[in-house]
Amino acid sequence: MRAAALNTGNMAYMRNKVDVAFNSNQYMRICLTIKTRKNLSMILNRDLTENETWEIIKPVCRELYELVNEGHIQFVSGIHNVNDGTYKINLKSNRLHFASRGLKDSIGDIEYNHGKIRIGLRSNGIPANVFVDLI
Repeated sequence: MRAAALNTGNMAYMRNKVDVAFNSNQYMRICLTIKTRKNLSMILNRDLTENETWEIIKPVCRELYELVNEGHIQFVSGIHNVNDGTYKINLKSNRLHFASRGLKDSIGDIEYNHGKIRIGLRSNGIPANVFVDLI
């Protein structure tokens, strides 16, 4: 088994039948190359912590920490899909205030269905879908 390693800053790459890359968020992406000329890319999801989630949402929700401290927004879960770079965030809330103010911020679409809201957005350049259960 032959492997070559290249270290550039905070990224380290190893090439062989399995490619492994670590970044500053400590998640791992694995791509397997199968000899029959088929490429199989495993879907890896990384769970987000509450603090990571708030850092993603903060650019489009300036009142975030006030809403959290007053109990208006509760973190449920968050997932980062490593393959496509998107984030899925689940919250519970009785009050929301999102606004796109920066050059890297945008609110793409909003969908409401029976007490649930889905907000597609880009916050500081990060694509995310925020699912909110209204309480």
